[in-house]
Amino acid sequence: MTRTRRRWPRWAAVALPLAAILLLLATTIVLAEDSFLGGKVRAGDQVTVPASETVDGNLYIFSGTATIDGTIQGDLTVFAGTINVNGDVDGDVMAAGGQLTVAGAVTGDVRMAGGTLTTSDAVTGDVLAAGGTVTIGSGGTVGGDVIVSGGQVSVDGTVTGSVEGTAGNYTSSGTVGGSEHVVVRQGMWWWQEQAGNEQPSIVLQDDVFDALSHFVAVLILGLLLFWLLPRTLHASDTTLRERPAASLGGGFLAVLGYVVLVIAIVLLMILLAIVFGLTRLGALVAIDIIGGVMLLGLGTFLFVLALAFLADIVVGFTIGRLLLQGQEVNQWREIGALALGLLVVVVVTSLPVIGGLAKLAVVLFGLGALAVAAWTRWRGRPAAAASVEPMPPAPAAPVGG
Repeated sequence: MTRTRRRWPRWAAVALPLAAILLLLATTIVLAEDSFLGGKVRAGDQVTVPASETVDGNLYIFSGTATIDGTIQGDLTVFAGTINVNGDVDGDVMAAGGQLTVAGAVTGDVRMAGGTLTTSDAVTGDVLAAGGTVTIGSGGTVGGDVIVSGGQVSVDGTVTGSVEGTAGNYTSSGTVGGSEHVVVRQGMWWWQEQAGNEQPSIVLQDDVFDALSHFVAVLILGLLLFWLLPRTLHASDTTLRERPAASLGGGFLAVLGYVVLVIAIVLLMILLAIVFGLTRLGALVAIDIIGGVMLLGLGTFLFVLALAFLADIVVGFTIGRLLLQGQEVNQWREIGALALGLLVVVVVTSLPVIGGLAKLAVVLFGLGALAVAAWTRWRGRPAAAASVEPMPPAPAAPVGG
């Protein structure tokens, strides 16, 4: 039987090469330091604001390394691998990067996310931080509150308000004027740091309730998926059982694809902002940024939904069908298999020590099975076709009557 290959639609034949050219152009522009919109937007491999410069207004920086030694008389927004804010900012700071240091005075709030985050000067407003390591330096002061989430959190400076957040490890050698409430989780035990306590008080959280809540939520979504998209669920189950290696590889590629998609959207936002600026269509820059942020938000929401729930549903359905194999297959039996498999997944991923590794395996296999099944169906080869048993041959006609 000759297989008919699906041809690319006409819009894809035009849009994909154009998108590749735009991304290449955007990458070239970003790697070459330049400024746009009168210096409001600056991009490049290395962007530096010298100490002798005062920026009158807001500043947006997209680069590999950003160094701000001058004064910013407005808000500062930075996305870079390494960020050093040594000058003063008469507004808010919003930054994300691998390594971020705020060593200058900030009149407004500081909102930052990344790998290593440090503030060592005066911040008049609040500090909102999420990262691997978050440090309020011994010479730093925060006039408002500190809201933090990180692996290693240290408050060595002065906080006029309160400290609230979660951490893998928390230390506080500075001064906190308000309440100090940081929850530290290690395994299935939670520690709650209270201000003035030399030793943290141990508070056992109801992990059983958390696991039960997750089971109920994922079961409801699984039933909806079973009702609305049964073919998708069955195709993913077939792919996971018959092509586990491809499912695992598809999971890695799906995660990598999400990262590439985010980078592509950001680069496209930058390119459009540059084009609008050069063509004196500055009013469209805000629309470009808002649209890009909304697209990033939607993509992130769908990706997180797939990681937190859809992967559990696919793997749980497969486990349940394997546990109940050999029994009569009907709709109610499959619903029971889904519930049983999800119970196994939730229990195993909630265990201390091995729960994290189990969740990683569930995410990669489940997400990969969904991706491979979708790709197979798009290529015109139903994933469940392999599970259909061939019809027995017709009996031979008698010879000679």
